Amino acid sequence: MKKYILVVVILAFCYKANAQILKKLKDKIKDKTEKVIDKKVDDKVSTGDNEGSQSGNSSEAVSEISDRKNGSKTAYKSKFDFIPGNKILLWDDFIQDAVGDFPDKWFTKSSGEVITLDDEAGKWLMMRQSSEYFPDLLLDLPENFTIQFDLVCTVPFSWGNGMFNFSIADIKNLDDYRKGRNGGETMESNFNFPTMKISLHPGLKNPGNVDTKGYGNYYTGNSRDKIDLKDYFMPVKPFNHVKISIWKQKQRIRVYVDENKVLDLPKILPEGMKPNLFAFESGLLYDEDHYFISNLRIAASEPDNRNKLLIDGKLVSTGILFDVNSDNIKPESYGAIKEIAGILKENSGVNVLIVGHTDNDGDDAKNLELSKKRAAAVKKALVSDFDISADRLQTDGKGATEPLVPNTSAMNKANNRRVEFMVSK
Repeated sequence: MKKYILVVVILAFCYKANAQILKKLKDKIKDKTEKVIDKKVDDKVSTGDNEGSQSGNSSEAVSEISDRKNGSKTAYKSKFDFIPGNKILLWDDFIQDAVGDFPDKWFTKSSGEVITLDDEAGKWLMMRQSSEYFPDLLLDLPENFTIQFDLVCTVPFSWGNGMFNFSIADIKNLDDYRKGRNGGETMESNFNFPTMKISLHPGLKNPGNVDTKGYGNYYTGNSRDKIDLKDYFMPVKPFNHVKISIWKQKQRIRVYVDENKVLDLPKILPEGMKPNLFAFESGLLYDEDHYFISNLRIAASEPDNRNKLLIDGKLVSTGILFDVNSDNIKPESYGAIKEIAGILKENSGVNVLIVGHTDNDGDDAKNLELSKKRAAAVKKALVSDFDISADRLQTDGKGATEPLVPNTSAMNKANNRRVEFMVSK
């Protein structure tokens, strides 16, 4: 038996060595009862959503059209019911950090560095093995909020690597949390409630054979279960890059990998828990394998978008996102656009002016033109995907001429990149 084990170990190391030679680092207004717009979708995907249920673990695949990763211009359409929060509370794409440095606004007791990746836009935080990373502040989060970030793994990525973890915590003191469990007796008593921790691991691509699915799990207090990632997260381009979205509504947590809902737990968080820290952690990794994160967005969910449009006459959305310097709508925008469409369908006499806005990066004239194209793209989506009459929709763009806040930080710029809907006559 020992001989067989030795052979398996030798083969595993040989496979790893060959892989490393091939490539190094290239790698809805509130709860369901209040969300009239999203009720039909929510009823279908939340069959376990009752007061006593903790078993809402679901794995819902996109089925209406092809995946966004095939490059289709209409590929954002899906059963994706996630609605990103509108008021951005934290945004970090590491654009302000120098390549090779650890990000200025983050904390770790280990090491990490900002890098660029081939075939991936922007900057990324490269995580080291067995290390924790978090924005170095206590967050003032409301009862309902959303968290989004991009996650990439190296290609290839060994099956024996540890998992990627992210957690939502309610702590008492940030200084004590920084010290960690080795910093004193205060660590365990520093938590007001048990932490909600979610772990993910990419699958394994087996050329000529059946691929191995990705896997994951979650736990908080006495509740824990497995997560089926299917083939959503795989160490082969472009499936090694996924968008993770977390939607908290009171005690309910929903988690999405790209447009696929992998977790829906209606009563998982303790009543009274007020999360104020969001952290990432990497398990044990082989030397050349890494996880990378970027584009962290934490936003408050607005209580009543319907009233903002119908009563106030104006709805501002930062949840409709576009590719960089493009009018191509990102797939995570689907829920926000569907919400607008629902309001318009239920109020057939309401016409709206759609206005695009950018931040002040780049040329003013190009920003103005881009903002107009983005507004037109939103109109096209409402018309073609939700059957809203084109006669009810007008478009315009303001570029960077009307910022909501000064363009002095990455978070402010993210709030200024927005689409506004205004009732018109």
